[in-house]
Amino acid sequence: MIAVQSTLADLRAAVAAGQITTAEIAQHYWDRASLLNDRLNAFSWLDPDYLERVAGGPSDALPVGVKDVQAVAGQPNTKSSFLVSDEPLSESSVFIERILAAGFQPMGRTASSELAAALTTESVKHGITKNPWHPEATASGSSGGSAAAVAAGMVPVATGTDGAGSIRLPAVACNLVGLKVTRGLLPQRTGPWDWSSVDGFLTRTVADTASMIELVDAPDLEAWMPSRPDTRPSLSSQLTEPVAPLRVGVLRTPPNGAVVNDPQGAALDEVAAFLAAAGHTLVEVDPDHLQIEGINGYRSVVAPGWSHLLDYDLTQPAHPSVVSRLGAVDGKTVPEFVRAVADLRTGVRAVVRRWLTDFDVLLTPLTGCAFPDHGVQMDETAAPLDARPVSDAIKGFVDWVNVIGLPAIGLPTHTDQRGVPFGVQLIGGAFTEGLLLRMGALLEDHHRWHERPLPEDLR
Repeated sequence: MIAVQSTLADLRAAVAAGQITTAEIAQHYWDRASLLNDRLNAFSWLDPDYLERVAGGPSDALPVGVKDVQAVAGQPNTKSSFLVSDEPLSESSVFIERILAAGFQPMGRTASSELAAALTTESVKHGITKNPWHPEATASGSSGGSAAAVAAGMVPVATGTDGAGSIRLPAVACNLVGLKVTRGLLPQRTGPWDWSSVDGFLTRTVADTASMIELVDAPDLEAWMPSRPDTRPSLSSQLTEPVAPLRVGVLRTPPNGAVVNDPQGAALDEVAAFLAAAGHTLVEVDPDHLQIEGINGYRSVVAPGWSHLLDYDLTQPAHPSVVSRLGAVDGKTVPEFVRAVADLRTGVRAVVRRWLTDFDVLLTPLTGCAFPDHGVQMDETAAPLDARPVSDAIKGFVDWVNVIGLPAIGLPTHTDQRGVPFGVQLIGGAFTEGLLLRMGALLEDHHRWHERPLPEDLR
């Protein structure tokens, strides 16, 4: 019998002990996903050949959900949009290739916002993904399908991408762990949004996240900028190492100036006090010191410019915000794009330097407000840029972290009155994933989010 909230570690231990087979695991998750998907809309597509492939595949294969913006050979990758061709692809991404090589079998494609461009999982093509913890609350996005699927026990692990918080936000909204890795750590043939978007996973526990990152974290010697061979100990082996006293920066207000509500501020205070009691030194951080010179050029030219890697059929239906994003670079010139990239990369260096001079790790709320109901963020896309309070509060602590390229982990330390999780974020220096996971393990042991029972009708 598989528990609804089993972790990958639980499943691997049960298989190793001969208590269950991977075929039985596959059948369990297929049955549960088939039962719940009409209700939660976590998967945009369930592969009808999944069980047959598992039967003919490796004996240790486990199921995985793949976000509907990631390339799997033989499957379309429409990026949850009618604008993108539904022709099957001939090649998987390097990230997916490594997951498949490790024995995982994709059970289907998990829902995303259209072109992964919104921090909620609502699209014209696939509709609204529901948060298992409250039916009216957003599962956040854009990896909300993956988050909802793992949270509801439809699959033990799922992939995601994070270009502006798209792993961290839905992970926490659905009571999971979400790690955004350092830019360049994991292999990418082309890095969307000037390499600010990275691949990753959504899992129940810090240990599961560590084990999945290990499967794909190896030098990519074919890359444009090959990474050096890594001689560090494995992430899993680092989890039990003590964390030496650190300078923990505490950021209470986001660089975009969005309001932070009392529950989110109180959660930050509680976690900060816990870390101080554990021997770390707290350092108050001025949000003005994290302003990135060149960020406006990134948002107006660089990121929307990278969205044009694909050819779009603009005669097809799409949300107005998506069409607007694609049109944002109309009339821009190559010199404007190149100067925006150069200014941005210069500006990023000054902010990244703070992790070397002022603090070791930065602690923030993950969001400035509770995760809103469906529709709120999409409705705000029609408002002027200075009249989007909920969207600003949701993204204020997360989107700029992708631009500076540092690793960050979202942790569901608290829940609101509806039972919807929210929490904090830890941002580390370059390639400090091991440190963030160790600190995450300390908070996981303290807050025990992985033991929170799902709503009764999902147990």
